[in-house]
Amino acid sequence: MGLEKCIGKWEVQIKGKPDSSAFEISVIRSDFLHGHNSWGWFDENKLLISHNGGPCIWPLVRIAWDKMIVLAQSVADDLNMIEQ
Repeated sequence: MGLEKCIGKWEVQIKGKPDSSAFEISVIRSDFLHGHNSWGWFDENKLLISHNGGPCIWPLVRIAWDKMIVLAQSVADDLNMIEQ
């Protein structure tokens, strides 16, 4: 499914903000350029943590948003540790 095989470190990517109707929180390879520039494109190079899409678009409350960011960083850290 992926456009390219990436080997860069895992990092958190945030699109949007907690009080917006469109957001995406993912863990993405640093060298997955298409994934960094685009919404979506989840595959082995970009892992979804949370998003708001589809027919019902509701913002996250700030406390949940903050926890999603912490979770995403934890996932990125774990993946980077596994690959060392």
